[in-house]
Amino acid sequence: MSSIVELDLRGVGLPVSLLKFKSALDNMDSEDALEVLVEDPSVVEDFVKIIRRSQGRMIRPRREG
Repeated sequence: MSSIVELDLRGVGLPVSLLKFKSALDNMDSEDALEVLVEDPSVVEDFVKIIRRSQGRMIRPRREG
């Protein structure tokens, strides 16, 4: 059964946010989805690189605000 995991990284700086993101990915099942909240949109590029290296896939990037 799949689930949505929320990771709130607002106010968390680099490199800690990248480490927490990678850890969350490593602990997920293949059917799960990860929703990440960040304040700095530039960190999304780093998340995409991590996803590609981990053989994961990005379903729907979304920017709010």
